[in-house]
Amino acid sequence: MEWKGLTAVITGASSGFGREAAKAFAAAGATVIAVARREEKLMELVDELGGEPHSYVAMDLSELSGVRSMVDEVKSRTDHLDILMNNAGVASNGPMKDATSEDIEKLIKINLLSAMWSTKEFLPLLDAAPKASRTPVVVNVASMAGRIPTPMNADYTASKFGLVGFTEAAWHEMQERQIRMMMLNPGLADTEGFPMTEIKKNPMVGWTVMDDSRVVRALVNGIERGAFEVRVQWWMHPLYVTTVMMGPLRRLVSGAVRQKVGYRGKL
Repeated sequence: MEWKGLTAVITGASSGFGREAAKAFAAAGATVIAVARREEKLMELVDELGGEPHSYVAMDLSELSGVRSMVDEVKSRTDHLDILMNNAGVASNGPMKDATSEDIEKLIKINLLSAMWSTKEFLPLLDAAPKASRTPVVVNVASMAGRIPTPMNADYTASKFGLVGFTEAAWHEMQERQIRMMMLNPGLADTEGFPMTEIKKNPMVGWTVMDDSRVVRALVNGIERGAFEVRVQWWMHPLYVTTVMMGPLRRLVSGAVRQKVGYRGKL
């Protein structure tokens, strides 16, 4: 795959997977348009990427109006889009008893609706991408929490299950438009928005925590080989298959594991 000449929009680019992906895409030769709420972080990122042709859009994507403003700004800078990485996301509000309905609404808007809105609103630019030598791709950053329910994080789990379902269902109609749908489902990763300090201290599960650069390496590899789903860490594959086969029993097992780990923070 030739990255030179590609244009990529990355949401949630101020930290974590988004920031690492911006650096990886730019290093490979793509032009990056980084999107997030924190302008100072975006300015630092673009400077780190070397300035022009890379740029940023400071925008809150929790409302449709913000998504449309982002798209309008991107349209003023490019006539097509090769990669859309829907990465904006926030952590769980914790157990249902601790979260307000407003908290849950905000999480669903950012984690799920912003990705759906962005995909819809960017369709004209994705359709305009050259398809002779490459296929434009929409990368939805979901989570293994979108495949395996995680207790005490019902809002986050629901948003990621929704994102997985959206990606799988949209694949069919996007294929007809020669636009590729792809999802990234990492396990536990230590990032600014999702710190894993307590889990890393636990000898039982601490070894499973990854850094964001490992996840992005898997993402780049997945884009280059045309993958539909990228699960990071090999043992995630049999874990997912086993979970599906267990059926309703998986609720008891996931709860027992959660209790054994002893982690009650937000994923």
